Amino acid sequence: MTSFYERKGPESWSQGIVPHFITCNAFIGRSYAKVLQGFIADLLRQGAMDKDEPLYIVELGAGSGKFSYYMLKALDEMKDVCDFPMDKIIFVMTDFTSKNFDFWKDHQALKPYFDSGRLDAAIFDAVEDNQITLWRSGRVLSAGAVKNPICIVANYLFDTLYHDIFQVDNGILKEGLVSTGSKEMEEPDPLDPEIIGRLENLYKYNPISTGYYDQEDGDELHFQRILQWYEDYFKDNEQGASFLVPVGALRALRRLTALSSGRAVVISGDKGNNNPEQFVGLMDPHIAVHGSFSLMVNYHAIGTYFASKGGFCLHNH
Repeated sequence: MTSFYERKGPESWSQGIVPHFITCNAFIGRSYAKVLQGFIADLLRQGAMDKDEPLYIVELGAGSGKFSYYMLKALDEMKDVCDFPMDKIIFVMTDFTSKNFDFWKDHQALKPYFDSGRLDAAIFDAVEDNQITLWRSGRVLSAGAVKNPICIVANYLFDTLYHDIFQVDNGILKEGLVSTGSKEMEEPDPLDPEIIGRLENLYKYNPISTGYYDQEDGDELHFQRILQWYEDYFKDNEQGASFLVPVGALRALRRLTALSSGRAVVISGDKGNNNPEQFVGLMDPHIAVHGSFSLMVNYHAIGTYFASKGGFCLHNH
């Protein structure tokens, strides 16, 4: 996956290889801006915002930058109804590959926003990195360094990060293990993205306990609660259940919310599930291949994670 996006860069979207239109359009940009406007208004009423400090909007996996542009335009449109200084709202485009980063910083449509200081960019790996070094301002966003709550935007990203597979079979919680190989006898370049179209997977499932996640930087209890919820919910279901836990997304959100000491709003659009009834039945996960590949995002598990930490989740049905 990493090799695919590193080699293809912006061509992944410009050539229509990776689906993106549903989250990269003016309607979605305006919708997200309205959510952010409501978030700001709520915080201002609570006295929980410092107007002298930046409000960072960090977009993960900005890709071609098309959504970033639409949301920036939408933020321009709300300047007359926002009580927070617009020059203090800093949109930060991030991605892990330099190809995409180089494409943004030289793009004429984004240049006015970069020049105004309201747009910045960074190379940031959502799976590995703990801090964000901003290209334009040179500031480093690290744990506890961001004074105002942070806004995190993730479109069509969580479906391509790490997922763990689980089943509840006759009341027993099981982990899914996968063996992956190519249908070809030999692959001269093991990082060739074309291999994705030739993958073949075999699965097996072994019993585990809800204490499965024992090294999560303080989130062990929250991960345990997620697994316990599914074990309890499906223990008497004769059909069993199969579900994914988007651990890549949860770990990225843990590190990013730490930048603002846990105060954050996350706005995400992706293909996924938010109703546990959609997990009924024992089956292997569906993997969609579209140049790269992706899985369905378990937004119900993400919502459970935030609820466990004292927050809440709103799902769009």
